[in-house]
Amino acid sequence: MHDLEVGERRSALVVVHGIGKQAPLRTLGTFAQGLTRAAALAGAAPRPAKLLTVPLGGRLRPAVRLEWEGSTLDVIEYHWAEYSVGRLGAWEAFTWLLAVSVAGLDFRRQVPYLAHAASGRKLARALAMQVVQVAALAAGAAALLLALLTVLARADAALAAIGAAGRALPQPSIGEAALLLALVCLTATAVALGRDMFLSGWESARVARRHAAFGSASGWPGMFGSASGGWRGPALLALALVVGLAAWAAALTAPLVAEYAAAGGGLLAEPGVSLGLLAIAALAVARNYLLTHVADIALYVTSDRVSARARTRRAVLDDGEAVVRDLLQADYHEVYLAGHSLGSVIALDVLDRLARAPDAHAASDLRRLRGLLTFGSPLDKVAYFFRQRPGEDEALRSQLISFLHGVRRRPGLRDYGPYQAAPYALPFTDLRWWQVHATGDLLSDRLDHYYVDERVTLPLRNPLAAHGAYWSSDAFFHVALAWLGLGGAVLR
Repeated sequence: MHDLEVGERRSALVVVHGIGKQAPLRTLGTFAQGLTRAAALAGAAPRPAKLLTVPLGGRLRPAVRLEWEGSTLDVIEYHWAEYSVGRLGAWEAFTWLLAVSVAGLDFRRQVPYLAHAASGRKLARALAMQVVQVAALAAGAAALLLALLTVLARADAALAAIGAAGRALPQPSIGEAALLLALVCLTATAVALGRDMFLSGWESARVARRHAAFGSASGWPGMFGSASGGWRGPALLALALVVGLAAWAAALTAPLVAEYAAAGGGLLAEPGVSLGLLAIAALAVARNYLLTHVADIALYVTSDRVSARARTRRAVLDDGEAVVRDLLQADYHEVYLAGHSLGSVIALDVLDRLARAPDAHAASDLRRLRGLLTFGSPLDKVAYFFRQRPGEDEALRSQLISFLHGVRRRPGLRDYGPYQAAPYALPFTDLRWWQVHATGDLLSDRLDHYYVDERVTLPLRNPLAAHGAYWSSDAFFHVALAWLGLGGAVLR
């Protein structure tokens, strides 16, 4: 067990969420719960949390206050998704992703920069992954184009198959149609009931296992576990009744359903139809992925080149900077920033903004900004792939970009010739920057392109889940407590 270090201090923590349509308050609730649980497992649970609002950036922001003896931490969420949702389409996101993937193989500009901060093995792995990514994106686009051409080439056959399927469809009576409708409704009801019963039991068991060693909340089955347990018997009876009725309706309509199945099978046997349906399904999946995992990044990091996107990025940073400035001017001894995924890029950009204020070096308030925690951070990829790529002779423009994004950034290898600018100083030299990276997280890095004080690697190896697994990892929140100076084990 690790005891919390207590001191007479009052701290504020701003948590910045990552990509996707993030629900308001989810980041705040999850992070505050994770800290509470990690502290309890360390043998020093905080007092019951206090819920409050704090005036920041011109409006009231919800906060969760965690208190130990002599130590108070206000956890606040910076929710920026409202600025980006729906601002970029799937096609724009795809073309941007393909463009930056190809640009990552630029042996004149990009590769030397990557090699400067990476070992030979990491450089080879990064370039190999980039080649695979370019090939996969191109292959996906080519496959969809080929599917479209195939569908067009077989348009006559597809239309004939659709006509044949239409002629093969049965013509049910009113009574048979009513039975079919009842079968569909009963089947949907049975599926919904069965799903809810399974999920209620599975989620309650999962929550109970997770909290089995959580002090007085031992065995807590979640917010709805107790209530759902009381209704399990009636729910089983209802499910049995619905399944029985569905089976009865299925038996009465079996010949009719068989005719529909035969007509549908004949239709799907035509390649022009089946391939078209597969292509539509693949497009729907790709569109959803691009909008939830790529669009936010494309919108934010390319904003220096496209004015409409620049307005969105400026709005995100204006609001984030206002929140942090108000916290620095409030009665907190220390202010901390934590960012997940793209939220880590936003958090560092807020620091860049604060560093470039005219009074940054003289401002005593900035000295109270004590820590930056990035987890699942793509900052290396942002530095390497996504920022502007100035022209060969744009030496001063290139240095201006580095100047505006310079906090804790390692220098590049560009030769600015007669346009070399004078050296400049940066604040936040005593900021504690910790980076947490999961081994299976393909979207993030260890941040070799930045001066980071502590790099922590978590053994979360599932590549499909690692990027979001930090939020449910006790090890991660132990690291967060240690970073905040509240105790916890640092895992390397």
